[in-house]
Amino acid sequence: MYPPSDDTLLLLGSLQVAEEEEILEMGCGSGIVSVHCAAAGAKVTAVDVNADAVRCTMENAKMNNLEVKSILSDLFSCVSGTYDQMVFNPPYLPANEKDPLALAWSGGKGGVEVLDKFLRHAPDFLKPEGHVTIVVSSRMDCDLLRTSMLRYETKSMARKRLFFEELEVLSLSVR
Repeated sequence: MYPPSDDTLLLLGSLQVAEEEEILEMGCGSGIVSVHCAAAGAKVTAVDVNADAVRCTMENAKMNNLEVKSILSDLFSCVSGTYDQMVFNPPYLPANEKDPLALAWSGGKGGVEVLDKFLRHAPDFLKPEGHVTIVVSSRMDCDLLRTSMLRYETKSMARKRLFFEELEVLSLSVR
């Protein structure tokens, strides 16, 4: 499970959450983003491929007296419904690690493979005026990333330079 780090904090600082908004957090990890959104009054569904992450998210929501629906799912495989906003801090390091422990950080070919799969299916689960909020890294293959986002209008929400990469939070709307 991926622990909250600089990318998580950048995402949290740039999220815009409305009360009663229906939010899907993909790759919920510890649940910090889902709990943040639920505390702002959103109706949150948290998804992760890791059963420990799903349990951790449920426990963190419970400890904060918040309601978060948590689902074990490989991306959208067990997800239903439509959402106002989807939030995803994907695994983005360029590596083809197949070790289950690497799922939290290995983004596959060019660091974009997991995000590409997500973006191909996200429109099917978005409400008409919905949008997607994601984290991307300068370590990702920029050409592959651009190709993955062709069907979206993109708006930069925040950036942070670290000593080895630059992180950016993007808001995407289907064209």
